[in-house]
Amino acid sequence: MKEVLSENNIKYLYVDVCESVGKLKTFLKVRDTSEAHREARETSHRAGIPCLMIDGEVILVDDADHMREIIDQYKLSEE
Repeated sequence: MKEVLSENNIKYLYVDVCESVGKLKTFLKVRDTSEAHREARETSHRAGIPCLMIDGEVILVDDADHMREIIDQYKLSEE
């Protein structure tokens, strides 16, 4: 997903939740309270990664094509 953001010249902050316990705890708090993660938590028992946070809204990303749709939908590209 980072590649799709980079190839579209979108500035982003990448957070590796495996880098530290603090980053993992922060992600888990988002995951455990986010409506976007409800299915991942309750049905499919997935981690809910990758995800984006845009203006406080949490969005789970399925694949590169979905990322491109999100870029278009939110008009994230600076072109």
